Amino acid sequence: MNYQVQLNNGQAINLTNAEFDAIAFTATLNDQKINFVNIGGAIINKHIIISVLPVSATQTETQA
Repeated sequence: MNYQVQLNNGQAINLTNAEFDAIAFTATLNDQKINFVNIGGAIINKHIIISVLPVSATQTETQA
């Protein structure tokens, strides 16, 4: 499935054909010892992630 990671600096990371485990990712974000995550090969500070949405959801939003 394709996902878009929206960041609080106005940028987005598009993930094509990505496998996404929401439970594991949520646990990583909630772990106070972890400050950076690897998303699609990009190492980013977890505190700048606004959302991770399926591309179909972002397309519906922009069309509305």
